[in-house]
Amino acid sequence: MDALNRILGEAELIIKERKRVVVAIDGKSGTGKSHLARLIEACAGVSTIHMDDFFLPKEKRTAERYATAGGNVDSERFLTEVINPLRSKIPFSYRPFDCSLMALSDRIVEVDKPFILVEGVYSLHPLFRDAYDLGYVLSASYDARIARIKARSGEKKLETFTSLWMPLEDRYFEAFDFSMYPMVENG
Repeated sequence: MDALNRILGEAELIIKERKRVVVAIDGKSGTGKSHLARLIEACAGVSTIHMDDFFLPKEKRTAERYATAGGNVDSERFLTEVINPLRSKIPFSYRPFDCSLMALSDRIVEVDKPFILVEGVYSLHPLFRDAYDLGYVLSASYDARIARIKARSGEKKLETFTSLWMPLEDRYFEAFDFSMYPMVENG
């Protein structure tokens, strides 16, 4: 069964039983998390939360923070604005981080559907795991990842990914145990 059908099928079973499901899709850059999230959105009514909306603001970017596995996300804001409401099972909203402005956007993201999808690197950090009903880790070959990153971000940003973001992601995946989650190959 492919990733889309697997996730939709498993989520549907939980929604029938509990009326709500929270699914996290983690994986390194270029594994297809955002693409899979768009496919899920096209098939089911979901509220999607992107970890990119919790990009680490400039004032929190320190050597100590980057040295911490999974420290490259605004985990404090994510815990307060997303995880705590998920744990309380209440509708909520948040303001996404806008990388073009390097600040929080004025746009409000409402999260209030029975199927809630959290996608992005660091989404299955141990600090967040208990808020999810299902979790998946996408994987892809290094070459496939590089090709996808280059296609979506260009040659210039590829260098930033390979020199900064990918080593931080590698440290995160080496530091924590993800064996309890299905590893879904995606290229």
